[in-house]
Amino acid sequence: MTTSLVTDYRASEWTDLVHKGQRLVGSESSTQFALGDIGLEMVPLPPRGKRPPMKAYKLLANYAEEIGLESERFEEYRLVAGAWPKKQRAKNVCWTVHAILSHHHDRFDMIDNAPVYRRTGERRWTCNAAHRALGWKTQVPETMEERLRQVEDLLDDETTVEVVERAMRRPAVVKRIAEKPQVRETFNRAQADRIREAREETRKRPEVQKLNEQQEVLTVLGLCSAFASGIGRSLPGLHLAELSDDAKDSIREGLSRVTAAVGWTEHVLETGSTDMDAALERLIAGES
Repeated sequence: MTTSLVTDYRASEWTDLVHKGQRLVGSESSTQFALGDIGLEMVPLPPRGKRPPMKAYKLLANYAEEIGLESERFEEYRLVAGAWPKKQRAKNVCWTVHAILSHHHDRFDMIDNAPVYRRTGERRWTCNAAHRALGWKTQVPETMEERLRQVEDLLDDETTVEVVERAMRRPAVVKRIAEKPQVRETFNRAQADRIREAREETRKRPEVQKLNEQQEVLTVLGLCSAFASGIGRSLPGLHLAELSDDAKDSIREGLSRVTAAVGWTEHVLETGSTDMDAALERLIAGES
């Protein structure tokens, strides 16, 4: 025996099926509220902040078992019936919508102000509309935000990376993404962070640390060698002893700067700290 899945209906056929389903749902809703009212008759809702005694829950559970219903479902019927007094219940709204909206403190006003149903343009409550009214995730997404939320719920980090990578193969997608300033800023920041991390990882490699050490040593030795060789070449040909006192004082000021720089270098070698006080900074810079 073969079966087939029919997916196309004429408008009149679809309308007939919808009306039939609505009548069945309405009948089911009446039954669910009727069962909830029985539960309320057996155990009325207690004042806010209080709970019924355990024997009351046992009574409800025993009754649910006698009629072939799960105790949790029967308790749900009772609570929803308690949230919706008979005069506040909407006849053309299914029980499930009442159950969803029962969590909202303005439910009585909300039930009378149904949103527009996008497929027909009429005002009516659906389960998705009720979820949307409470800010919950909808089962059938309609807006862009709802579709995105549904996709996000399906993707873990690893899959998301793969999806983004494949999406970036589409030139039109890449172009539109590149036009979004926030996306560019986020990507550039992530790229800069990755470059910094790579540099830090590179600096930690033993061979790189050794090269850096050699470079730093050569830098300081080069400065020392330049000063020493310069003095060694120039000093024998100078007549410092014949200079005026003012000239000698000027040379002594220069030597004090060199002495201070040498002392500061010794300090850095011992402590690793390159900080200097303001007076030393001015002295080395020749500002004092």
